[in-house]
Amino acid sequence: MSEILRVLIIEDSALDAKVLVGLIQAGGYEVTSERVETAEQYTRALENEVWDIILADYNLPEFNGSEGLRLLQESGRDIPFIVISGGIGEDLAVQIMKSGAHDYLMKGNLARLVPAVEREVREARDRTRHREAETALHAANEQMRIAREIQQRLFPEEAPQLDGLELAGLTESAEQTGGDYYDFVPMSNGDYGLVVGDVTGHGIGPALLMAETRAYLRILAADLDDVGEILTRANRVLTEDTGSERFVTLLFVRLSPNTGTVCYASAGHPPALWLDGSGHLKRELKRTGIPLGIRPDTEYTVSENLPLEPGDLLALMTDGVEESTSEDGEMFGKERIVQTLGSHQVESAAEIVAGLHEAGRSHEAADHQPDDFTTIVLKVAH
Repeated sequence: MSEILRVLIIEDSALDAKVLVGLIQAGGYEVTSERVETAEQYTRALENEVWDIILADYNLPEFNGSEGLRLLQESGRDIPFIVISGGIGEDLAVQIMKSGAHDYLMKGNLARLVPAVEREVREARDRTRHREAETALHAANEQMRIAREIQQRLFPEEAPQLDGLELAGLTESAEQTGGDYYDFVPMSNGDYGLVVGDVTGHGIGPALLMAETRAYLRILAADLDDVGEILTRANRVLTEDTGSERFVTLLFVRLSPNTGTVCYASAGHPPALWLDGSGHLKRELKRTGIPLGIRPDTEYTVSENLPLEPGDLLALMTDGVEESTSEDGEMFGKERIVQTLGSHQVESAAEIVAGLHEAGRSHEAADHQPDDFTTIVLKVAH
């Protein structure tokens, strides 16, 4: 099947226009064309139709090719413009090309017409594809910028200052935006919710879901003391909004500084690691239910109150560091995390978090971070 070519012809001779169409058809194209003789006709044709190429005689009684080229450029359309004239000098031909015409042919020698048309149409389509790709890339970058701004507003500016306790949190995205989330949520009686979550996916969708999750948790935590009930109610609402393609794993630890205890509920999240003052693993805060956003009727239970002891260190994390993989395919793993936390335990909470993330990056092949790293560390004074 012949390719359709839409040709706008600036020409006062119907015969000459017919010859041009015939030559292009002989070159294997199915041609649809319109012939115009005045600026008004030409402008109307540009506005009303989509053209693949413009063939323009240079001198017409009421119009000329130079004016046609200027009007095309002012319109902002990228259409190849080929001047075809019977008798203009070489100097004028050069001037036309410098003004932006794509080619110049003599009416008495049209052997180059079809190759010139093919070349210019192909290059124009390449330019169009390039512009479309740039536009799509710009739109994607703008989406990522918006998503990153949303995420940055989610994270706490600083950790709460508590007597005898030290808190620090950090998230580092593998890409411009990530699916991880952490927060220090104010609760009643001077308590705080230590929250770490992981939303499936990357980009603006997960960033918005993360913002929604954060909002629900903060609203619920202002009125409810039971961590399990907070997750149960948040899940009920999120399930209506997420659909089947997204979910949120989340660990919510309630820290009670006045009593020196914690309790928690975990919606399918990787276990938090609890080290004693000697750097040995003493407990894991394991999953107590499935991720949020999967089943609306899921009920989450809260653990018993667990006493903090001097020197204890509690680390809440997403799975990024643990799943960092070396060139030989070995994951960083839980044991290395415990060793790393223990080796940094004399340092500040912020330094412990930074040291853990650096160890995960160093373990990864080519020192590349493939997933988001997010960690909260709670350190109890000796």
